[in-house]
Amino acid sequence: MRWCSSLIRIGRDGLRIQRAFSAPSAIARAVLAVLLATVLGLLLDDPVAGAMASVGAFICGIGTLLSPLRHPVVNALGMAAAFSTMAVLGALVHGTTWLFLLLLAVAAFATGLWRTMGLAPGIRGCLAVIGLMITADLAPDVHGGLLMAGWIAVGTGFVVVVQLLPPYGPRFAAQRRALAALYRSLAEGSVAADPAALARSAPFTAARQALDLLPQFSRPPAAAMFGLLGEAERIRRALQTVRLTAPVTAASGDQEALAAVAQVLGDISRTVASGREHRTPEEVWTRLESRTAASPVRGPRDLAARLRPAEQLARRSTDDRLGDVLEPHTEIPGLYAGTPSVARTARRIRAQLHPQSPIFRHAVRLAVGVVVAEVIGRSIGGWGGLGISAHGFWVALTTMLVLFPEYGHTIARGWGRAAGAVLGGVFAWVLSLPHWSPGGLAVVAVVLAAASFVTLRTGQLMLNLWLTTWIVFLIHHVGGLPGPTAWARAADTVVGAALAVFIFLVWPTWSTRRVPGLLAEWLRVQDRLLPELLTGYADVGATDLAAVDALRARSRQVREHLEAAVEQSHAEPAEHRGPWSSAQLEQIRTQVSSVAGCATLLGEHLPRTPQDTVPELTELVGPLHEHLTALARAAAGAETVAPGALRSVFDSFAARSGLLAEASDGSGSATAGRAVALSTTTVDAVEALTATIASRHRPRRHAAA
Repeated sequence: MRWCSSLIRIGRDGLRIQRAFSAPSAIARAVLAVLLATVLGLLLDDPVAGAMASVGAFICGIGTLLSPLRHPVVNALGMAAAFSTMAVLGALVHGTTWLFLLLLAVAAFATGLWRTMGLAPGIRGCLAVIGLMITADLAPDVHGGLLMAGWIAVGTGFVVVVQLLPPYGPRFAAQRRALAALYRSLAEGSVAADPAALARSAPFTAARQALDLLPQFSRPPAAAMFGLLGEAERIRRALQTVRLTAPVTAASGDQEALAAVAQVLGDISRTVASGREHRTPEEVWTRLESRTAASPVRGPRDLAARLRPAEQLARRSTDDRLGDVLEPHTEIPGLYAGTPSVARTARRIRAQLHPQSPIFRHAVRLAVGVVVAEVIGRSIGGWGGLGISAHGFWVALTTMLVLFPEYGHTIARGWGRAAGAVLGGVFAWVLSLPHWSPGGLAVVAVVLAAASFVTLRTGQLMLNLWLTTWIVFLIHHVGGLPGPTAWARAADTVVGAALAVFIFLVWPTWSTRRVPGLLAEWLRVQDRLLPELLTGYADVGATDLAAVDALRARSRQVREHLEAAVEQSHAEPAEHRGPWSSAQLEQIRTQVSSVAGCATLLGEHLPRTPQDTVPELTELVGPLHEHLTALARAAAGAETVAPGALRSVFDSFAARSGLLAEASDGSGSATAGRAVALSTTTVDAVEALTATIASRHRPRRHAAA
């Protein structure tokens, strides 16, 4: 894609208004906190106290609305502590420019590294740094800054208090949302015509991450939800087996059975989400079991049998006390045992501390960009008296919030935030023309804050329109500055957005160049997982299930990074820098899903009795390991692998062992026939991926940049 077309496409995406909203109760709590802060200012007849308390409540309220995975009170306490602490630090370094800029660089770098924990934690880190800039940049002196920090802390305290008010949702609300979304995706995938619908790993990863956040003392009561994740793993494998052994046809029996499966999964999703039982009608179960019992293959019967434990666990999840008597689910033993959150966080951040990491590059860009933006903002001054002079707050804030680790997100946010600020400046200027009483200003400020909360997830354009207007009214409330202040706010935002885009382009991180490294990393995981699964066919219990569970989790994580990089690469003006075209990248994404599906089915049909073992398959372990090792190096550009080598080895093995002949004439066992079919499908999938990797048009090595 060329530069012009890339900028136009991403700019259009940045200006798009999305229909995404937070929970109404969460929005209501955030608005109530801002209202309490505003009322406090009116009662004290202190505009500064009311404005700073409103800022604290507003910023902390945004932090509670961003994809909460922990309890709302925990989120609010964390945001309140971080934001208030940074505000105090900002007040202490006020007037010492070099110390402030040094502290700002360190805080921005730490925030950039924190982005490795996810999008929402990364934005919360940016919000905390805003507290540092507010008091260091806008306070009149150290004493005034400490007073501002105190009122900010009061505002954040209101946010914590309102989280304690009813209505109260079910316990483990974030975990319930993730599991409900997982079962909803299974319901949709069970009736989808596209087999790739069942291959989506994102819902499983989201559910794992949500459950992994639970402290150890909360895990026994949540045992039913851990079990639901384990059963979801089994149900997906059963659905994939049905697609392999009994493909969906136009037969009414198949369609009715799949519709019944989707209804059961949908009812499980609703039960888990609400914490109240949504029982599937008994006639649906009767229809499902009668249709699957008539199937000539075992897959549909196994699927129907596995829906019952999931439904029972969903019912048990509605009563926390029943979870205490449940044993940990055998499907996910490593997840239930868990790792202390501090150690897990430190390990994830430590893994990013190298120059090739996109998160490390993002952290460096953020640290440099915010400091440069602060200096530029202070150099600009007050736009000829329209703005607040001698500070770079808005330029630095915009640069920090626009800079993302990816090209597409950075450009889109730059367009959307700048356009929203300009439109908000126009609107704020119009609203500033009438004379407002202090009470009127307070009412309008609360309404505008509420509009910002409602539009928080609809895109940068709408959010910044209302945010700019709200800020202008706060400035009126504090100092009675003229309406044209809105234009200075908009101009600072445009400068900050342009600076963020410029800094990214000076030292970019192209997803196109990251694809080879991510693909090689994913292949290295498969190099451990697939041989481990094939070894399991030698004897009952030969496979280490805990090791397989850990490898599956790692495979999902890397695969999601790979799929995201492929998706982001389509918008980049850098296709010529990558080893594969956009069409080839889509082929790779599809073929990776196919190999992952084969691994899932190999694990699903591991032998459970000595009669089910197929020890001959262990002969493939060595050749498969060698091929995947070489393929990982080929993906990274270190060497080339000729397609067909693994197929040749497999054909020789099949002819020598006689398994293929037994499977074709029916003389062998059904288990052996299924194992041969799965291994054949796996070899085909790996060979297809090999052919695409070998088609790279640039022979030189591409490091994961």
